[in-house]
This record gives sequence, C-alpha cells and structure tokens, in this order.
Amino acid sequence: MTTFRGRGIIAGRGRGRALVTTMPMNFTAALTKPANVLPNRRAEIQDRHHDLYGQNIKGSVLVFPSCIGSTYTGMVLLELMAQGHAPAAMVVGEADSLLVSGAVLAEVWFDRGIPIVEYDGGDLFESIMTGVVVDVDGGTGEIKVD
Repeated sequence: MTTFRGRGIIAGRGRGRALVTTMPMNFTAALTKPANVLPNRRAEIQDRHHDLYGQNIKGSVLVFPSCIGSTYTGMVLLELMAQGHAPAAMVVGEADSLLVSGAVLAEVWFDRGIPIVEYDGGDLFESIMTGVVVDVDGGTGEIKVD
C-alpha cells in the first residue's frame, strides 16, 4: 500500500476504484446534456472531447488535475451528491472554490458531501492508475492506494 499526504479540503472518508485523468474537468459540460440541465442527471461523462467520455463517476475516486468551466460547476456536483450519483471522493491537483462549493452545500443541505483532498504532486498521476482501489481521508489529507 502506498500513502500520499495531500491537503484535506472537505472532511470525510471515501473508498472506491480510481478513475484517473490528466485532463481538467468541466463538470458542467461533462455531465450536462443541453436538453437535460438538471432533472435526471446522469453521472456519466458526456463531453466527447474528454478522455473519460462514457465513464460513470458514481462511487469512484475521481483523480484529476483541476476544474475548469462555469460557475455552475458547484450546482452540478451538488445535484449529483443530493441524488446519490456522486463519486466516493475526489483527489484534485488544484481545488478551487467552484468545485468545493458543491460538496460544502451538499453536506450542509443534504448531509451528502464527499471528501476532497488537494494533492499537487506530479507523482500522483504516475502512481494511481484507473481501476486501483483508493482510500481518501478528507480530514487528514491521506490518500492510500492498494
């Protein structure tokens, strides 16, 4: 088992199979179809230009470098968390306020936030491969890879 120490952003624990990308995530574009803005949102990546296209993020530990895109990002994530379709945890190279806001609001309003750890070491993408089991502790910032 390999352990990394990042910076805990949102407390909590999550465990799941890693879904790793070196591409930034635009959650608004990736998870929204034009005709389906909020109702019945799916946790499947819809952005045909992203390397995770077609992948379902529900229950995974999503590992990615940063969030890009709209101020609506937090609301997209909030909706996924509220409906029980969110990742188990997120490990992100740079956690910005738009990304974090969805998890904070989901925790406050629905008791359904997810742990987020910021880890800016480049070795993370070399050490975590899609499919391996990862434990994330948002309180301590620990990321354990089986």
